[in-house]
Amino acid sequence: MVTTSGFSHAPVTRFVILLSISTSILTSVLDLKHYLAIRLTPHLWPYLQFSRILTFQTAYTSSVELLFSTALLYQFRALERLWGSRKYASFLFVCFWLNVLLLPTLAVTLKVWSLGVYNYLPSGLTAVMYACLSAWADEIPQLYRYKIITADTGSRPRRAGDGDADASAHPQQPAGIVLSDKSTTYLIAAQLALSQFPYQLLPAAVGWTIGTAWMGELLPGGLGRWRVPSWVVGETSKSKERGQFEGLRRRLEEEGSSADGMRNVSDSVAAGSSQGSDVRRGFGRQVLGYFTGS
Repeated sequence: MVTTSGFSHAPVTRFVILLSISTSILTSVLDLKHYLAIRLTPHLWPYLQFSRILTFQTAYTSSVELLFSTALLYQFRALERLWGSRKYASFLFVCFWLNVLLLPTLAVTLKVWSLGVYNYLPSGLTAVMYACLSAWADEIPQLYRYKIITADTGSRPRRAGDGDADASAHPQQPAGIVLSDKSTTYLIAAQLALSQFPYQLLPAAVGWTIGTAWMGELLPGGLGRWRVPSWVVGETSKSKERGQFEGLRRRLEEEGSSADGMRNVSDSVAAGSSQGSDVRRGFGRQVLGYFTGS
């Protein structure tokens, strides 16, 4: 199976990764980390710093969270190749602005229910990462499974009444944990959700819910069918709008042309062989074939 490595056919993923790394490094160098995370009291009340709601997702304040987020984004580039850049950019855009609306509202609700104990909303794209994780888990199939042996069962001593038939009918399987090629991605996502326990759990849960609702077309107002303008992802014509199918179309055309060429060659060979057979025939048979058409 042919696989595509790197950021080929994934310009949106490359842009988001570079933007996330650049903003995180810039806020660290300029000592602006304290402007990102939201403490409901006093930032939203009584200081009324509502601008933090728009900026708390723009960067991470921890290098560990940035590493996990970047690794997840790199894994999710398969979604962009599957959907196309325009649909993937629309998905990220919708998830980002829904998190702007839902996360602060739910954080304030938890603060009221917990009598002021829950008073912190961490910064970063954790909610968007979990929205992508929900779609990635639904769209991308697992390729293989493997088993980690956790205990050595050893060889069971045979008793007098045991037979070879019973041993073959009930083989003893070693104890272990069955994993797949997607397990490492889930492990990285779990580490991201537990990085600032318990405050990152809320963005993770909200992001997973938004991604599931988007995949099921349950978002209000038809947000699941909305798309960003084509010029945002560099598509300026109908041919570029179908860019994710251009490679496949060209490949089919090349295969078709090669098949036609091989067919022409085979016809030429067949014609040449028939001509060769005519040459090998005797002179009398050739004259007779001229009049009879054989």
